Amino acid sequence: MDVELSLLKLLVEIDCSGSMTAAAERLMFTPSAVSQQVKRLEAIVGTPVLERHARGVRLTEAGRLVAARAAAIDTQLSALRADLDDLLDARSGHVTLGVFPSFAASLLPDVMGAFRSAHPGIDLGIRSSRLRDLHAMLLGREVDLSLAWDYPELPMVVDDVETEVIADDATVLLVPAGWSRGGPVLLESLADEQWIVRASQHPITTMFRSACRRAGFEPRVLVESNDYMESQAMVAAGLGLTVAPAMTTRYLRDGVDSIALDELSKRRVLLCRLDQRKATPATDAMGSVLAALFAAMNST
Repeated sequence: MDVELSLLKLLVEIDCSGSMTAAAERLMFTPSAVSQQVKRLEAIVGTPVLERHARGVRLTEAGRLVAARAAAIDTQLSALRADLDDLLDARSGHVTLGVFPSFAASLLPDVMGAFRSAHPGIDLGIRSSRLRDLHAMLLGREVDLSLAWDYPELPMVVDDVETEVIADDATVLLVPAGWSRGGPVLLESLADEQWIVRASQHPITTMFRSACRRAGFEPRVLVESNDYMESQAMVAAGLGLTVAPAMTTRYLRDGVDSIALDELSKRRVLLCRLDQRKATPATDAMGSVLAALFAAMNST
């Protein structure tokens, strides 16, 4: 049965007002238009839905059945409108964010806390993994947004992925506690130091080696480490110096100091989404929370 919603609403209005004339006035129809609409509805349902009496009209048994169903449909439509309003105003919905390990180990709790405070009705999912896996998750629609990073001289390019730089993450020098050169540290003054670097041609190591060559030396590498906390442990033990994104030093281990080293490129933090995937209010809300977080960090 294919019934227009307007016909069902008309019948409910007639039932509530008790007359076709009153229903016509409330709906801003002419009485003849209401009469024609009622005939259309009766033709569709195959039986009369109204019967006239001295003081107006009343619903037939079939009419009461149709009106009851129509009222239920109207309630569901009102609920649907409310749900859509919540979704469009970022009061409901779902967003899954992919994050890389050094972000997860430092800033992720702040992001989750800020997002849940601002958007308690949105279901939040988090996936933490290496960049290659995060790209696969994004392409496979396992995550809606993904954070990534690169360096200006080593830009990240992934087909079908749109990237936006949302923050710069300074590269800092990590030294054993108490280590001092007196005054600003220049890269060329560190030519005789031993170094701990990230292994497997990690981009920070590529960037660091290039900067050292521009400063006139090739770094003497003692250890190639697998992660930044491992590097911090070796620095604390006095095995050498290392460089790391400032983000990874938020929880700096005892026995390690961080020193600014402006000659090294900053790591760019990227917000990634599928090029052809339309943003939703929930993903826009997450983007806003991330932007606000990094803006607050940069202002301190």
